[in-house]
Amino acid sequence: MAVMRNSPFLRVLSEDGLKLLAFGSEAVNLKPRQTLFEAGDPAEGAVLVLGGQLRLIPETASAESWVASVGHLVDELALVVPTSRRATAVAQATCELLVMPRSQMLRILEEYPDAAERLRTMLARRTASLIADVDALSGRFGRS
Repeated sequence: MAVMRNSPFLRVLSEDGLKLLAFGSEAVNLKPRQTLFEAGDPAEGAVLVLGGQLRLIPETASAESWVASVGHLVDELALVVPTSRRATAVAQATCELLVMPRSQMLRILEEYPDAAERLRTMLARRTASLIADVDALSGRFGRS
């Protein structure tokens, strides 16, 4: 539960909401070099790294791989919207993961509308920040 509480995306949930999400999630353990999912697979939810390291290898060769370690929430948006996996996830070391289904998260957000509003506000702020960053970059490339 402590790892869940520290995830910015999950902080919108109350203690009861976190417990419901944990209860409806699946604990998965991977051995080194074992694949969890492939890039392009449908994402039915997010994955929280509880222990170990998970290497994420993007499907495009131009993008670099990166490592998700304890506390990282992989594909967090898949908790609220249908999407596909952006990278292949392979255990770099023995991993302890919590696979959280979108269906469970959506039920919790229906049950706790205040959490849904906090999530909406957080996503709106992130989107506004992303737009500002893109606008700042477009000026560097001579676009307006």
